[in-house]
Amino acid sequence: MDFRGLRHEPVNEQGVVLLFGMVAKELGYIVEAVQCGLPDCEAKRQIAPQRWQRVHLEFEFESRNYREHGHPLDGCDVIVCWRHNWPDHPPQREILELSSLLPSLPIPACQRTGSKG
Repeated sequence: MDFRGLRHEPVNEQGVVLLFGMVAKELGYIVEAVQCGLPDCEAKRQIAPQRWQRVHLEFEFESRNYREHGHPLDGCDVIVCWRHNWPDHPPQREILELSSLLPSLPIPACQRTGSKG
């Protein structure tokens, strides 16, 4: 993958947490707290200039892991995952699939020119 110092794509939930932390600001989020337990993260999401919405995030490697872990349907606002594979997820649960968002994010100049840094 070689994305901003992350050599390989995530293979577990901790990799998703790290990657989200790397791109949260560009995706319009400010992280307020990270914890072990539901929800994994409390954040604010920019919804308009100078307007922020408080959201609860749950990190999962694959979106369907949320269901498989037995989490309640109202346990978070957004599931942040590497791979979205839960086609019949409850419509009120927003899914943020990082693997599909990365190509739209800018690549730092040091990586575009081939230098490492």
